[in-house]
Amino acid sequence: MLAYGYQKFGGPAVFETLVQPALHLTDNQILIETAAVNLTDEDRLERLGTKANVDLPHIPGHDVVGHVIQVGAAVTDFKIGTLVAAHTTETYAEQVCVDSDLAVTVPDDLTPASAVSLITPGIIAYKTVRYFADVQADQTVIVKGAGSPVGLLVVQLAKRLGAHVIAVASGRYADLITSLVDQFVDYQQQNPVHVLADRGDVIINVALDGVGGKDDLAMAKFDATIASFAHRLPATSKSIRFQAIQPTEVISDQATLQLLFKLLATHQLITTIAAELPFDLNGFIQGHQQLDEPHIGQIVIVR
Repeated sequence: MLAYGYQKFGGPAVFETLVQPALHLTDNQILIETAAVNLTDEDRLERLGTKANVDLPHIPGHDVVGHVIQVGAAVTDFKIGTLVAAHTTETYAEQVCVDSDLAVTVPDDLTPASAVSLITPGIIAYKTVRYFADVQADQTVIVKGAGSPVGLLVVQLAKRLGAHVIAVASGRYADLITSLVDQFVDYQQQNPVHVLADRGDVIINVALDGVGGKDDLAMAKFDATIASFAHRLPATSKSIRFQAIQPTEVISDQATLQLLFKLLATHQLITTIAAELPFDLNGFIQGHQQLDEPHIGQIVIVR
């Protein structure tokens, strides 16, 4: 089969076509023929060589939607031809082998592109809102990085829980976000610290690397919760419950995706797709070129 990856780190031009041996299943695995792949910031950081434990040559990718073409001897949950989604590894390939307990059936109402666009940002957003931030009804929730794919889902999921949601993002996201939240703060026009000082019961910082920890503290009430991509907060006299957002199986990826797909299929949740590109070498190169530039929404490769 064909896969797309690289043998050295660098810019999008490092991608090349890699011919791979056929995949062989264990008893509890399924083989997926790829229909769509989502490109993520994690993929970009791996390509740049800034992520640990990435061996070369490397086939990137974590999000895949495709049809089941083979099942292991012990698999009873999936039939040949079923459209499934999974959060796994090495998805920039014509075929992907995954443990059956990681796969989720995609509802008939969703296209492969829309389903795959939800996988990584949806998993992060849902676990952030329900576990790390533990958002409750009637809380004031301030979301930094609300224009990112994760942030867009965080604000929607927090609203569904009955929170009063304030989004902080660049003004170029205003048209997308304003109707989804109670208040939108354009940080290019207003200083969020001045506008939102001591307002938040919960601060969720999903901006890149969780930058601006001092601002998070300034916007937080005493005894607030701060959930952030940052690893730690600056020193503070406030009593703060801090949670670093990181991978967790306290809530499983499979359960998360089942719920999110139901919400997406019934129009209770939206995602945005910036581009759908062809499943070939040029498509992956172009996709990573777009990953390197500011964009609104997910970049998806489709077959």
